[in-house]
Amino acid sequence: MSPRGLRLVALVAALLSPACRRKHLPVSSVPQLPYPRCGAAPLPAGEVIAEGHLRSGPFSVEQLVNERFSLRQRDCLYTLTVRQEWPRGIADVEVVYDRAWLPLRAWRRLTVPGAPRPDGMADIRRYELRTPTITVTRLHNGARSYEVLRGDRPTVVLGPGRGLITAWIRRAHLGVGDRVREVALDIRGSLEVVRPVVLRREPDQYMAEYGRALRVYTVYGRESVFADEHDVVVGDVAGLRQDAVLRTPAPPPLPLYGAPDPVNTP
Repeated sequence: MSPRGLRLVALVAALLSPACRRKHLPVSSVPQLPYPRCGAAPLPAGEVIAEGHLRSGPFSVEQLVNERFSLRQRDCLYTLTVRQEWPRGIADVEVVYDRAWLPLRAWRRLTVPGAPRPDGMADIRRYELRTPTITVTRLHNGARSYEVLRGDRPTVVLGPGRGLITAWIRRAHLGVGDRVREVALDIRGSLEVVRPVVLRREPDQYMAEYGRALRVYTVYGRESVFADEHDVVVGDVAGLRQDAVLRTPAPPPLPLYGAPDPVNTP
């Protein structure tokens, strides 16, 4: 097995360990707070202040990954949406942030390309961060379930898609060599994790594809992303690159399985 495969096995084992599972407490119900607002009216569509289209480059660790993300300012709040397509799975994500870039709510939908069901065998989860403890509402195979996720209140959400890190690096505003340690809700795996994570800004690196130096940020001490001068993620060390600098054709779009609905689902 490759070193990368061994790391993945170790990660899965850690996530499935009794210590990790003790942080997930099944409950019969959780508080159902309304979608965040700034006043009495629903949030406006707002203005796009950053967006990106990333996909696998010729030397990517994983091929046929296609990601689009959009960051909007919506009155007093921000929302960051991500759609990441891969032949093995599709992820739609939305995180709502307050005016200080702290997450209030996260939503994730996973679907399976080629699934026989009209909903793509969707697994939809909502993470409420405005309650005293993190609550999880899940809808899967028509059944709704609830959990309380023990741990400190996260100030960062990590999820499918590199674009999601844009919100954190914009808030952290690090100089070269600076680092910050915060509590993250990591929703990338099948089992959510709350744990401390360090973000560090490394020396800028010249990238030939972009024709200029880019900012480099490292998460978990090993996952590095590249960002432009506005701290918008434009690629990663695993080979994701901005669509605009690639000469290869983009992979065909995968099924949508219905428009994402973070307001009303699950």
